[in-house]
Amino acid sequence: MSIIHKLFCVIGRTAVGKSTITHEVAKKMGLRVLKSYTTRAMRQNETEEKSDHTFISPDDVEHYRDDMVAYTDRVGYCSFMTKQQIMESDLCIINPSGFYELKLKTKDLPIEMVTIYITVPYSVNMANAKSRGNVEEWKQNYEKENEEFSDFEKSNMIYYRILNDTSIDHAVAKMTRILEKEMKQAKCEKLA
Repeated sequence: MSIIHKLFCVIGRTAVGKSTITHEVAKKMGLRVLKSYTTRAMRQNETEEKSDHTFISPDDVEHYRDDMVAYTDRVGYCSFMTKQQIMESDLCIINPSGFYELKLKTKDLPIEMVTIYITVPYSVNMANAKSRGNVEEWKQNYEKENEEFSDFEKSNMIYYRILNDTSIDHAVAKMTRILEKEMKQAKCEKLA
């Protein structure tokens, strides 16, 4: 099976800046970001247009079951994406357990997934959560996902790492260079 689609999977803990960085890069490069479905409530200052998610009710989840991949159950809500969304997107923001499921459920699709792991120091992570106004939810998620992220960090599934410890512009520039390199390589492979 030849690869016809490359999906960049952006992975990182809650409140590391992965959404901001990914959307800035997408805007700059004219790429499409997958908006996964979620049953969680919108956060303070979040809108449907500026979110990484399409918000649905828990009752709506069953309508997507046949095409669903990368299902993740979180603290009181779930998130998932569909195969159709994957094939129509360039960038995907996802957590490790969702990524593992995504790899399994898409193994028969002509797709290559390139992981970009974004990290920040713990103090920066907490400050980001405070600025969002959801520190308690962040703490619960941080504890719940701790083992998942620790295991992922030790895996050989991380293609690229971005330490987001200076400015968003710096992290955006790093991700842009990564995508340009990967897209150039894919173009060369298609010509070969």
